[in-house]
Parts: sequence; C-alpha cells; structure tokens
Amino acid sequence: MRASRWVMVALFVVSAVVVVEAQQPRQGGGFGQVNVYNAVLTNKDLQEDLKVTDAQKEKFKAPADKLAELNKKRGELFKGGFKNFDKEKSAEIQKESETLNAEIKKSVTEILTPDQVKRLGQIEIQAKGLGAFSDEKIAKDLAINEGQTSKIKGIMEEYAKDTKDLRGGGGGKNFDKEKAAENQKKREKLTKAAMADIDETLTAEQKAKWKELTGDAFDTSKLRQGFGGFGGGNKNKTKD
Repeated sequence: MRASRWVMVALFVVSAVVVVEAQQPRQGGGFGQVNVYNAVLTNKDLQEDLKVTDAQKEKFKAPADKLAELNKKRGELFKGGFKNFDKEKSAEIQKESETLNAEIKKSVTEILTPDQVKRLGQIEIQAKGLGAFSDEKIAKDLAINEGQTSKIKGIMEEYAKDTKDLRGGGGGKNFDKEKAAENQKKREKLTKAAMADIDETLTAEQKAKWKELTGDAFDTSKLRQGFGGFGGGNKNKTKD
C-alpha cells in the first residue's frame, strides 16, 4: 500500500509541474486542463469524431447557452484591466463554473450514447497528455510500478525543464502571435518525444491497455480553439 502511494505521489508532484508548463494560456484560450464535456457542446471536430446527431446537437443548445453566458461574465472581469480585477467576483464565478461543469457533464453523459461517452472518455485521456500519468485511476489501470515511476519522473522533469521558456508570446500589447505559434510547435514536438520515451518504459501489456484507454488518435489541439476546452464556451475556428 505504501509503495503504491509513493508511486502516485511521485507522479503527481512532477506531473503537476508538467501540466503548468504545457498548458500556458493561448490566444483566445485560457488556463487549465481541457474540459471535453464542455467542448463537445459546440466543437465541430469533436462532434464529428463522436458522430453526434442533429437531435443531440439540439439538446446541447441549452447547456451551451449557459456556458456562453458564464464566459461573458468571466470576460467582463478583465474589462478594466488587472488593476481593477475583482477577486471576490472571480471567486463567485469560479464556484458557478464548477457547478455548471458538473451539470454539463451529467447532461452530456445522458444525451450521448454509451459508445459516445466511452469515446469521449478516451479523448479526455488523450487531452491530459503527460498529465494522464498523474491520474490515480489511469496509473492503477496501467499497473505502473516503482521502477517505471522513477523513469517517468525523470522524463517529466526533463520535459518541464525543456519547456520552461516556451510560454506563449508575451502578454497584452507585447503579444507576439508568431512567437506564440513557434513556441507551441516546439512544445508539441517535445511532448511527442516525452510521450514516446514514456511509451518505451511500458510493457507490451501496458501498451495494449494504454491503447484501449485512449483509442484512436484525436488531434487534441482542436479542443483548444476558442474557449470551450478550458471550461467556457467554444468559438470553433476550424477550417471547413
């Protein structure tokens, strides 16, 4: 039991750093882990992968409207700049967001079919990226041992070090769109390399289980277009 707890603590501590490094704010986006239950309400690429029907999309409209309204409130917090930022109002919106997220997850799960819910879960794990290995359930499903934890810890630490200076493209008037895009590409390349290194630490059985947990590859960058992936509405900007 103690060994198992050590495995999870070690993975969580390093992965927490990795998630912060990898999920810097993007133009039109925000902070935090992608929320696939919110994203599926309006994200066309995600809906297409799940084969969401027109009838299901119609049912998505009500929760999507609530999400858009909450985003509007969140956006108003920054109208006066950071100097006039209302911390109390922000805390209220955060609580409202948590409640709405839970409500949306329940609604989406009821609207989608069991197969669609399963696929959404697979994409959710893919969206976690390296952070997936800090998830207690995933680590348990993969039966990660202490030796593997040590190797994965080293890979994550190296990744965090390599991506430390790849944070967006500046802020406000100094925002450099090209620099941000360049840094994003570098992060994606480093992420793929780190995932490949972690894959090498897994046994054939664990790799098969990972494939089962994640399913077919989905371009998770499409989840971060607009605001939906971060708990808000989604202004899908994908090209037709």
